[in-house]
Amino acid sequence: MLFEAPARAEDSLQSSRSAGKLQIDESVDLAAELEKQQPTVRPRALTAEDYASSPARQQYDGIANRYDQLFEIYRADARLLSDLDGDGFYHALRVSFDVDVNVDDAVVYAKLYLSREGEPWSQYYTTDLFHIQGDRADDAYEVETELMSGYYPGYYAVLIEIYSLDHAYMVASQVLDYHSIGRDLPLEDFDRDSYYEEDYYYGAGSFGALLVFFLIIQVAIAARRAPR
Repeated sequence: MLFEAPARAEDSLQSSRSAGKLQIDESVDLAAELEKQQPTVRPRALTAEDYASSPARQQYDGIANRYDQLFEIYRADARLLSDLDGDGFYHALRVSFDVDVNVDDAVVYAKLYLSREGEPWSQYYTTDLFHIQGDRADDAYEVETELMSGYYPGYYAVLIEIYSLDHAYMVASQVLDYHSIGRDLPLEDFDRDSYYEEDYYYGAGSFGALLVFFLIIQVAIAARRAPR
């Protein structure tokens, strides 16, 4: 285990919106799902009490703390998605991971966190429940996220924590950073990404208007000087 205690949250003003699904579920368009979401300010962690009376809990009721089950995040990755102003810092990312269990199957959920250059971990999403079976690859899960505000430009790491309905504690975790995935994750929020994009385009528009005006004047001068 990389972490024995719940990761810490950092900034209550941070907001993001996320959508997740099983990778094989072609019926869900994560980009479309994101458009439906309202930005969430640091969602609270789900607890066992949240599922105590839920249909999911009743459907997958099991024996708490199954000590015969061992969990592993077999494969995980993070991909950068959107850099509006072209400065190399992205405001959207996709995190994917495949959780395996050594015995039987399990119902799990994941908590996702971000840390900027060694700062405290800040939770940004908790997934829905999803079902895993042994070491199958077709139960891999993915989450697409837009960072809306409160995320300063920098190089971030992602923490994935896995929880099982049959266990009272975290069962697996993994950090995605330069050392584990071989590349940096330069991120910033949408407010900063779009701000520079507007400046860029407004600046380009002003320059373009001046250029057109200058060309019109030159054409007019050339027309007046032309012999008749």
